[in-house]
Amino acid sequence: MTFSSHTHFGKRRLFLLSIFILFFACLYFGSIKWGDFLFNEFGTSIWKKFFGSAVQPALNYPPGSLTGEAPPFSEKVLSGFWLTIKYAICAISLALPIGIVFAGLTSKSWWPSHTSPTLFKITLHTLRCFAKIIITAGRSLHEIIWALLFITALGTSPFAIIIALAIPYGCTLAKVYAEILDEQSATAKDFLTSQGGNSFTGWLFGILPSALPDILGYTFYRFECAIRSSAILGFVGISTIGLHIQQAFGDGNYGEVWTHLIVLLITIIIVERCCFILRKRITSEKVSIHKAKDSTLSALKAVKPKNTFIALSFIVIIAVTTFTWLEGDPLFGDMPWEKRMVNLERFFSKEITPYPVQLSGNWGDAIPWAKQLFVKEGFEASYMTICIGTAAMTLAFISAIFVLPFATKSLNTKQPLDIFNGRSKLKAASKSIVAFILRSSFVLSRAMPEFLLAFLLVQLFGPSPWPLILGLAIHNFGIVGRLGSEMIDNSSLREAQVQLAHGGNSLKTYLFSLLPNHFNRFLLYFFYRWETCIRDATVLGILGITSLGYSINEALARDHKDEMMFYILLGACIVFIGDMLSDFVRSKIRG
Repeated sequence: MTFSSHTHFGKRRLFLLSIFILFFACLYFGSIKWGDFLFNEFGTSIWKKFFGSAVQPALNYPPGSLTGEAPPFSEKVLSGFWLTIKYAICAISLALPIGIVFAGLTSKSWWPSHTSPTLFKITLHTLRCFAKIIITAGRSLHEIIWALLFITALGTSPFAIIIALAIPYGCTLAKVYAEILDEQSATAKDFLTSQGGNSFTGWLFGILPSALPDILGYTFYRFECAIRSSAILGFVGISTIGLHIQQAFGDGNYGEVWTHLIVLLITIIIVERCCFILRKRITSEKVSIHKAKDSTLSALKAVKPKNTFIALSFIVIIAVTTFTWLEGDPLFGDMPWEKRMVNLERFFSKEITPYPVQLSGNWGDAIPWAKQLFVKEGFEASYMTICIGTAAMTLAFISAIFVLPFATKSLNTKQPLDIFNGRSKLKAASKSIVAFILRSSFVLSRAMPEFLLAFLLVQLFGPSPWPLILGLAIHNFGIVGRLGSEMIDNSSLREAQVQLAHGGNSLKTYLFSLLPNHFNRFLLYFFYRWETCIRDATVLGILGITSLGYSINEALARDHKDEMMFYILLGACIVFIGDMLSDFVRSKIRG
């Protein structure tokens, strides 16, 4: 092992150690007491009833309930399900173009060689910085916050909800796409450019094919998130599964809650299975650039494999998306556009303008106003939001990192990574069963929306930061586990295969080969999910726990939209800082 690899190993080990320390530091400085990590008697009884209903999900309304003009129960369930899926599909169809365009603007992987003119490089760098600011701003707000803003400004309509989902999702796709592309090895691209191909051709056939499985996997995962987010929007009054869950839970109809949750879980499992099949087909079809006559675009296209299944799959996806946009009532609602524009102008010109500025017209008066809000409530709310979000993400990341070697499919078969190492059939079967159970736990933990998890945990533990920490940690454990498993299963790392072939076991291969080589990608997911945890911690404060969400909800309840916007922007600043910290730490560890 070279000195450089020793140095990188030391940096990675130091980072993992700092994660442990950071978790306990968040508990200490956030005054989060271990004594609050106890069940209360009232919460225990609710949980017994709730989980007792899991074996008997509702198939009809409770006997004697006053349904009035309510539709049949099955129609109610299917209606909530369809609207949830509809908003998710429409949102992701808008988010994809945003993600692709801004990923192209922020990724360096396609940039021309170092011999390019200096002015051209400066222009590219300026454009990249500007694009990064836009996507960071777009994803710095939680989709519920975006929904509140659009509903407040434009009125309630399905399109307002779709845009509220599409903006943060498109910006998140852009960030992750760009970083996945930039993390790919440039060997194939360099080979093509050395043979006379241009930079774009080298990127298209040298970098994009190796990144495509991860990009596709992340896109389907983002669609899963869109389904959950669409469901969660029901908690702010939108007619999706979340609204039915909230109403049923409030009425004590836990069987109905489980009916909706099971529908949501089945949907996510189907989406994940479709992702697996498509990713497998794409991964199995490699572009052999060495068979091309030359490095021109037409020659490389000639050796590109043709896959009818993948082509048909994308045709079906386009057809379903088109149907979703056209089906049902108009997505723009019934409110005239003139009225929407009047509401929008009033919202931006008056309602979110700081109150002292409304009186004087002098923006200098906003400074003491903002300072007073920050000192009075903003600092403590921001501080607690950071502590809760960071504690949740560190707990989820540590748990997922240690579980992954026992959960990934490729490491827990008779021939891990397709290398025979003498594992008996009984041992291979037992490892496969354990891996299946762990992967199932990933699915279950992320299928339950974090908002609902935190809501249930508040009933169990009472109003303390622990329900928010545990709810976010459980949800993100499933997400990091899923993304990490896919990354390892997609890996064809020669070093890991050699280690297994020479008698190494799966755990050692993971710890000393797979984890170190994919560590930067794990960091990408860690910081990305940390940003998400901060946004979620902000929103979950609506449940009554001290955080920015609590302050936002209080300001909105008092109709002080200027104060609401101040706390929203405060949360956005935290995410901006986190994004810069992510780039800094990853660049240092990459060396």
